[in-house]
Amino acid sequence: MEIDSLVKSLSYPSLLALSSSPELVDDVLRYATTHAKKREAYWHHKTLTPVDVGKGGMRTTPAQVLHELGVATTLLTASPLSQVARHWAAVRYCATLTKNGGRLALTPDANEVVYHHKVTQSEQLGIGLALVVAKRLLRRQYRGWTFHAVDAEVALKAGFVDGGGPVQSVSRTKMRPDYILLGHHATRRHRRMKIVILECKGTHGPPSFIHGQLARAAVQVEALSVGGSHPPSLMVASHLTQAGITAYVLDPPGDDELWSGDDEELDGLLSTAPEDQYWRPRTVSPPEPEARQAPDDVPSPADEIITDPDLAEELPSGAPQVFDIPEQQRGWFTQILTRAVAATALLFAGNSAAASGYATPRQRGTEDPAFQPGLFNLDQAWATSSAATFALPDGLSAEGTRHRAPLGQGRVLEVFRGVESRLYRELAEGQVSAYLRDAPIFFGRRAASPADGSLYSFSQDGTVLVVRVLNDGE
Repeated sequence: MEIDSLVKSLSYPSLLALSSSPELVDDVLRYATTHAKKREAYWHHKTLTPVDVGKGGMRTTPAQVLHELGVATTLLTASPLSQVARHWAAVRYCATLTKNGGRLALTPDANEVVYHHKVTQSEQLGIGLALVVAKRLLRRQYRGWTFHAVDAEVALKAGFVDGGGPVQSVSRTKMRPDYILLGHHATRRHRRMKIVILECKGTHGPPSFIHGQLARAAVQVEALSVGGSHPPSLMVASHLTQAGITAYVLDPPGDDELWSGDDEELDGLLSTAPEDQYWRPRTVSPPEPEARQAPDDVPSPADEIITDPDLAEELPSGAPQVFDIPEQQRGWFTQILTRAVAATALLFAGNSAAASGYATPRQRGTEDPAFQPGLFNLDQAWATSSAATFALPDGLSAEGTRHRAPLGQGRVLEVFRGVESRLYRELAEGQVSAYLRDAPIFFGRRAASPADGSLYSFSQDGTVLVVRVLNDGE
């Protein structure tokens, strides 16, 4: 495919199929019941319920999936070349998604990658797809709310220490959720915050592999509690095929609302920097047999031999751990999550220095770099990646960084990632409360993509992704 056609195809709306049903719940519970005979953790899952996903699925574009993936994984790149690496989602996976008969699907090239590349591809695309699905469903459920993704590991790092050290802690992360979605709602006099735990899965294998993935996800979303109660959560597992992609969704219930107050209270809360805490996770006790959620029919022997060739992420032995945020620390957790949202947006725009100011010492890695690796690197400016003001259509602009790669014959592929200029200034100046209020306003007046084949993608968090092909010298 010509690069111009490829870039243009990223903006084509396609149908992403959604599936959620009592039958799916039974299939997942059957898998969990069978595998709990050897892995105790499967008993410790949340109660599972279907989600009202509507009829006909939802329409999205490959660009929206890659945009969500790029923002969500921003905090996971701490290296001397991180500014270049943060363009990776838009560049590496831009040829993986297409439209097939109106449906969002894998491209033939993406479908033919070898095994170890499929592992990474399914995991990464699973994140982007899950975020697109979760945010759409939550906006429909909670009218007027905006949801921002925070990597759960980033949030937990500020509150909990791992007594087992870095080597032993690797397996423990398999029982933690992927993301915490921070919801914000503003009226003239009141601000409200809520969180939804999100676990993202993806597979190239048969649809039956989804059952195991969701069974593991049901354990992972149980790993966080606030004030003694578990927040609501979503589990999204995407089945990736060349014929079409289907996202399977389940909705474990939970308690709502993290924090509420007026503008002045939120401004005061977010104007102070939270300190690292030194809590330790607790190991959960096994539930009583009568309290366990079970499928409506008996376990299937076939489920016992199902293994997922994509992720190979069997739960560790023993009971899982729960990370308890004390009731009196709801304000602290609100600070941690909102500052992580700010840091994520600034890093997406290439401003590591300002982003680092939103992190705690442990998150920065200055507390004990050998024991708790940092998340931020103050990387120098590279010749191929430069900070700039970028003119958007309709008189808007964004602050961010661009990366250019030669295509030959005097043409250049340019990728720009940034934040709308007003929102960027608010973040850089520490005005997180104003940013949370204003981001949906920018999204409401976002510019339309021009007709020259360039790709412009806008998100409710105020971030902007642009991919275009230029003649050398432009």
